[in-house]
Amino acid sequence: MRIRYQLKMLTFVMLGHIAVGPATSPAFGATSDDVFRFSLSTEPSHFDPARISSSESNYFIVNLLRGLYFLDKAGEAKPEIAESCKPRTNTKFECKIKKSAKWSDGKEIIAEDFVKSWGRLLAPGAKGVGVSILSNIQNAVDIHKGTKPLTQLGVRAKSKHLLEINLINADSDFLSKLAHPALSVVRSEGNYARSEEAHKTPVSGPYKIADWSKSNRIRLISNEYFDSIRSGSKQPRPAAEILIIEDDETALNLYREGTLTFLRRLPTHYLKDWKDSKELFQVPVVRFDYMGFGPTLKDQADLRKALALSLNYQELKILYSALGIPGCPGISPEWMNQTPCHEFNLEKAKKYFEQVPESVRQSTLTLQFSKLGGDDIQKGMEWVQAQWKKNLGFNVQLQPVEQAVFVAGLKANPPPVFRKGVGLDRASCLAATEIFAIGDSENYIKLNNQKYQSYLEKLASSRDEKERKVHCTNLVKILIDEAFIIPLGQIHFSLLSKPTFTGWTLTPLNQLDLSRLQFSK
Repeated sequence: MRIRYQLKMLTFVMLGHIAVGPATSPAFGATSDDVFRFSLSTEPSHFDPARISSSESNYFIVNLLRGLYFLDKAGEAKPEIAESCKPRTNTKFECKIKKSAKWSDGKEIIAEDFVKSWGRLLAPGAKGVGVSILSNIQNAVDIHKGTKPLTQLGVRAKSKHLLEINLINADSDFLSKLAHPALSVVRSEGNYARSEEAHKTPVSGPYKIADWSKSNRIRLISNEYFDSIRSGSKQPRPAAEILIIEDDETALNLYREGTLTFLRRLPTHYLKDWKDSKELFQVPVVRFDYMGFGPTLKDQADLRKALALSLNYQELKILYSALGIPGCPGISPEWMNQTPCHEFNLEKAKKYFEQVPESVRQSTLTLQFSKLGGDDIQKGMEWVQAQWKKNLGFNVQLQPVEQAVFVAGLKANPPPVFRKGVGLDRASCLAATEIFAIGDSENYIKLNNQKYQSYLEKLASSRDEKERKVHCTNLVKILIDEAFIIPLGQIHFSLLSKPTFTGWTLTPLNQLDLSRLQFSK
């Protein structure tokens, strides 16, 4: 059983400054200044890429295992274990494996390792995200269904260091997909479950497990063979530790008193206290969070437009101390020719609202959202509720729901209005907009727009950057112009890090990369 750790120390709060006791927490014991220490809210049950189910697991797994490609701090997919992956035709890629690449036990990483690793993801009954990522590879879907053998997968080792990949359809995002942690290479004989023997399992990332015998701590040490994969400094990386701390307030207190050296999530209401600190970092992440309108409002375009135009987005920006602009899409402006946004226009909103049938205007709609977002999401939805009541006299009832129930409800019977957080599996416009494709399992607004579908297909097949920007802009413009959704702006993760550690990177997909971590007194 995991214990919920509380800070057992005297804490004084004066004028916004907190003084604490000794630089060790009784819950975790003595600490060392040269160890990079961060926390997760739940203890991982494994480090198997085939079972990735949350962004939290990325903080752990990506530092133990790597794939052909990896994301840099700008979100660009860069070769990692691959020397290169080049298209031979629109649907065929050849990937050269670095001859210097080695496992943490010194054994060579070869092309066949990837064939076996990806085969695990497609085993009948497998439920990880790898199934959807690989679905465009020849015969992958049939292999997962069990109707074809693994030997017919469109991936083969042409030689020891050459991997051939055959797709069904052209995919302009394919290299970005190769950077997903689920496609990391594993050893066929490895045991990637949570175990006191985990330190014996060969890995390919910058760190390897030193000890996982305690329920509240995972100790990592530098993998000396990783430098054969990633060129750069040969200086050993400092040791790292992951502590399991369920509560954000407790984690913040442990950071303040020195037990943690990296706080991966600073609660929004503390931003003002830290805004002038050199330890505060606000990193833009690639998400597409939005408020959506369910099928019951499919024929109520005037109501959707009235609701979208009646929100004072500048107020919401201030409420969250946000760097992004609510009402605008959360994706990078660089992916579009222009950025279509909803703008606060109360006069126009009231005109649309007057055209809504009176029975609908007098009704009370449900606005549903997941409890997983905590107080920050609750606060935002209360603001939306108040805005619609104040500006339009329109009533909505808030309904926070447990995450599993919320997602199940979106799939079975989406509510009239809902707030959905969308973490993307790659940094691209296609990853954000394809969730509204006809038949997509995440198309909770039930969009059935042929024009939208046409732009999606063009975006997926085009490799020309100018063309892709045009298609991306057109896709977002349809969502905005018809008020199918209200995007919530670019999201920034606010985190704290002690200045004694440099070289860490938080990628736009919320992956903590410690491959170039350095310690300095």
